[in-house]
Amino acid sequence: MINSIWVLVANAGRARLFSSSSRNGRLIEKAAWIDSEARLRSRDILSDKAGHGHDKNGLSRHAMSRKMNLKSEEATRFARMVCEKLADVPCERLHIAAAPAFLGHLRECMGSRLRKKITSEIAKDLTALDCTNLRQHLPDFL
Repeated sequence: MINSIWVLVANAGRARLFSSSSRNGRLIEKAAWIDSEARLRSRDILSDKAGHGHDKNGLSRHAMSRKMNLKSEEATRFARMVCEKLADVPCERLHIAAAPAFLGHLRECMGSRLRKKITSEIAKDLTALDCTNLRQHLPDFL
């Protein structure tokens, strides 16, 4: 199936991989990955409260802020896992339709070998669509 067409649809919590044997062929779902922590709120991902610090004089206290965005860190972790799985897929042409923010995370995590397989990118979240409706949202040039 190396000459088949592969399509990845993804967002920060779900990724689905489809394959088709021809440009106008039916899409068949080959794999799906779900990140259960993507739906959690930031405060539920990290249960500890932010620490407290003192002013220079030591008379007053204030809450320390976190330096990282936990939701973004979780999306990057999921994107890294998806890219690792895609690196093992024996394909020559891969089309990606992903939520705009998650598409950025995927680009950051792609290796050069996977990047060469990318034929097109669509910055749109199509993960909720079934195979028939998904095909209608993809370009004709697949």
